[in-house]
Amino acid sequence: MIFIPFIYFTLFTFFLWKKHERLDVCIYMSGLYLFSAFCAIILYFGDMLGEGGILFDNTDVELGIIPTILFCGLLSLSIMPFSMIYGKDLKRITPAMPFVLETVTYILIGVSILNLYLVADSTMDILQGDLEAVRSAHYQGLMTPAQIKAETMPSVFKYLYYLNTSTILCLPIFFYTICFEKKAWWYKALVFFASLSIPIAGIQAADRTEFILYAMMFLFCIIFFGGFLSKALKRAISFISIAFASLFIVYLAAVSEARFSERDGGASTSALQYAGQGYLNFCYFWEKGKFEYITAEREFPLVYHTLFKIDTDDIRRGERSGEQGFFISVFATFIGDIMLDISPIGMIIWVLCYFFLCMIAIKSPHRKEMNIGEVIAVFVLSVVPIFGIFYYRYFSYTYTLMLFFTILLYLLSQYKIKI
Repeated sequence: MIFIPFIYFTLFTFFLWKKHERLDVCIYMSGLYLFSAFCAIILYFGDMLGEGGILFDNTDVELGIIPTILFCGLLSLSIMPFSMIYGKDLKRITPAMPFVLETVTYILIGVSILNLYLVADSTMDILQGDLEAVRSAHYQGLMTPAQIKAETMPSVFKYLYYLNTSTILCLPIFFYTICFEKKAWWYKALVFFASLSIPIAGIQAADRTEFILYAMMFLFCIIFFGGFLSKALKRAISFISIAFASLFIVYLAAVSEARFSERDGGASTSALQYAGQGYLNFCYFWEKGKFEYITAEREFPLVYHTLFKIDTDDIRRGERSGEQGFFISVFATFIGDIMLDISPIGMIIWVLCYFFLCMIAIKSPHRKEMNIGEVIAVFVLSVVPIFGIFYYRYFSYTYTLMLFFTILLYLLSQYKIKI
């Protein structure tokens, strides 16, 4: 059974490749799950189960046919809408409500500058200190230096800082700007800087997740906008990518070494366990999950935060782990998280709703033109299967604010509203 996801996603990726005849975003998504399935095989036969976030141990592995079919089928259903986007056919991305787009962009630039102010005087100390202690403090719920500093600010700035998770929107806006807009170099530089705000903030907790998410979505943008990049832009982006990738790799290696150097196999084994545990943990959730504990706080985070004062944090995850009888804060792909929240039936319904939402946003195959509002919507939707190789990303109510920005830009791009 362990071979089925690898064989399936190999065939699925090959099918998409033959259909598109070039690297497109759907092939990128499918390739991620192909890689993860391959890592799962290595873990299974390498006796690396039972640690590093993998719930099955080497003596008790239950990989049923039903969860395997659901795993492959629902992930494919989530990727299929993006197969309607053909990079070779897309010829133009048009502006939509430039005033609104610029206003949102300047707000996000302002938030990124605020973030820089909060982290500026502590980041170097954190990087030069004990990263394992920093991460442990985060898991214990202790405030970071930036959070402590934020408490001294006027309330308006504290509320504005909730938008920091929305700065990832500056990534597609940056690529759109350099490809289609004649803006000053300083404006483009500020947009790019704003897109880095979440990874910069992640250093405060010795976090690797934000860097990995950023890198994965940066690659998405390169694939999506690749046909519009001139040779000069490709050279510049290659130089920037190499420079930042080098810094990212050094940082990720330092954090991984600090956290996992004392484990058997060290940081390299832990990285392999992180990459390959999705299918294994999904099957574990299927076999061991207690689905009478229905809670949709990760699916409707703002509702639960506002009405029930419930947030997905370490305390809440501990409570839910106690209900389930196992540690739930592991990687089971985004469909695994949703299954544990709202049951297998709820998971199927959720994926169907997501499928139709993507179809509405993308509209039709072989489109020759899209507007920037639609591109941002596709970008935000694509985070689900791309980063969903690990877990469901939009679990925090602050991400709902980003979704509001996206819905605003999308609706204004579809309906000509004069402002």
